[in-house]
Amino acid sequence: MRLPAALMLALCTSPAAALAQQVGGFGQAFNVERRIFYRGAVYQQTGLWYGAAGSAALGPLRVGVSAFRGTATGGGASSPDIQIRTTAVTLHYLVGPWIALGLQAEARRFDSDAGATVWRMIGGSVRLEPGLGLLGLRGIADVSVLPASSVSGGPSLDMAVQATVGVAWAPGQGPVDLRLGYRFERYDIAGAGAMPARYEQYRGISAGVGIRLGR
Repeated sequence: MRLPAALMLALCTSPAAALAQQVGGFGQAFNVERRIFYRGAVYQQTGLWYGAAGSAALGPLRVGVSAFRGTATGGGASSPDIQIRTTAVTLHYLVGPWIALGLQAEARRFDSDAGATVWRMIGGSVRLEPGLGLLGLRGIADVSVLPASSVSGGPSLDMAVQATVGVAWAPGQGPVDLRLGYRFERYDIAGAGAMPARYEQYRGISAGVGIRLGR
């Protein structure tokens, strides 16, 4: 978590941040259900992930960095408990009042008794935040497709898809920003040798609270 924290601090203290129209910082939690589809069986684990995110807006550009960490447990001997850490950096360009297109780079590390595996992914992202007709209330839809990847300590990834839908509310249009959503992730993992391909899903409710400064 040290690197993401340093990056978020840099976002808020850099010369660009002084010119930014808006900066923000958020604390987040993700109640995760992990499902692994392998050899015709489904293995399920659960866990709570927590983390932080920072963002800065300069003109139509949106820069963000986020980090999560947590566990996934309860899968039995065929799916050992793991610790997971994720760091992501995004760059978006606002093409409309509430539509942004951009890129996402992410690293995810898995630590278990069997060793460590690291996924590194990059791809495109679409983010929508339309107003919902009530003061301070807006919708959130965030979809990323990450087809380019490299893997250390495990089989390669064929595809990664992440999506979040939900709502955000700034009471009285003040600096406090509350978020609630549903997050879904799918990863297609290639077979290796005698090991067949498998699929992993992560899904659950995400919630966050933070501060947004600027306009």
